[in-house]
Amino acid sequence: MRSVSVPLPLPFHNVRVLELSGGYAAGLTGRLLRGYGAHVSRIDHGLAFALTNDEVVYLHHGKQRADMADLATLLIEADLIISDLQPRLLARLGIDWHSQHLARPEQVIVSVTPFGLTGPYADHEHTNAVAFALGGIMSLTGDANRTPLLTGGNQAYALAGINAFAAAVTAWLGRQRHHRGDVSDISGQECAAGMLEYYGPQASYTGVSTVRMGNHSRATWGVYPCLDGYAGVFALERQVGPLFALLDDPELDHPRFREPLQRLLVDNDEELSAKLYVYFADKTQAELRAISLATRVPIGTATSPKELLTNVGLSERGAFDTVMVQGHATTMPGRPFPGFGWAAGSRPEGVGRPGEHQSEAAEHSPSVTAGSRPEGVGRPGEHQSEAAEHSPSVTAGSRPEGVGRPGE
Repeated sequence: MRSVSVPLPLPFHNVRVLELSGGYAAGLTGRLLRGYGAHVSRIDHGLAFALTNDEVVYLHHGKQRADMADLATLLIEADLIISDLQPRLLARLGIDWHSQHLARPEQVIVSVTPFGLTGPYADHEHTNAVAFALGGIMSLTGDANRTPLLTGGNQAYALAGINAFAAAVTAWLGRQRHHRGDVSDISGQECAAGMLEYYGPQASYTGVSTVRMGNHSRATWGVYPCLDGYAGVFALERQVGPLFALLDDPELDHPRFREPLQRLLVDNDEELSAKLYVYFADKTQAELRAISLATRVPIGTATSPKELLTNVGLSERGAFDTVMVQGHATTMPGRPFPGFGWAAGSRPEGVGRPGEHQSEAAEHSPSVTAGSRPEGVGRPGEHQSEAAEHSPSVTAGSRPEGVGRPGE
């Protein structure tokens, strides 16, 4: 008997989302909701820091552009609202989220800002670097005797966006069960502080800041050069024994290495690090990954973006989408986890505009035409012949339409 692949349902099919944003965090939240089937109408208020062309394609591909003139209507029609507006900008637009919730108690509202809607920093100017630093992550990145480092991309903003997505999903589940929405106030600073593991609480309790340790916090937890790049070992105490067995060095039976506290003494740690440098130096990344699988010693390799794009495991999990942008196939990050339907390119077939009646037959269809809006689906108030304007137009070296500069 031949097996038949049944498309998975889109969990946010027919959910109408208003994304009132200009930045990365709310854009990422809306991108994930759209991927899981929501119809996302995006109003770019033009008051946040401009996104790069690549970020615009990744975050906003498949969303529906709307104008400020549509704001009042969309505030009423939306099932779920995502916003990155800080208090002073909300006041300028005459918006108060708690009043909005009282008027539409079934609505889910998620505010995601660098410092939350209340407190002394609520209206503070920000960049990803500022959010990264004030959230505490920068206290851990870089070497102790050098300038703190900022990781690549927009990690602080992305972290806030992921947490906002989780809040939106949780509040939406609550609405399904209790027929009532909620207002979630997500602070990017608090999201960052929450990922500091024990370093944040330790500094708060002892009053002593953590010393930055770079890529090598100790011999058994660090990054080493290998034959074709870099690899790292990240061994918990229970995994140190198997790691030592790999090294096959009788000196490692000495108490200065076997005893955890003695192993951390500077001279002992440096000697053990030297042995690991030698072990990694003549092995390829592939060899080290195979050793890790065979021995269960936690060894990882520093993988390039090109290698990630061709990774079989990631491909099988649908970690990347391929969509058409200006006639070219473009690969971008896809669904964050499997198990649900995912609309790779544009709005899935059968998902209409706010206020439209939907086809019952299309309710569970994740069918999608990569990189284009389904035929006949336009923006509020536009004729069908105008629908092709939907996809973000990206011209190398220019700012995509609708992406404003700071203060514009």
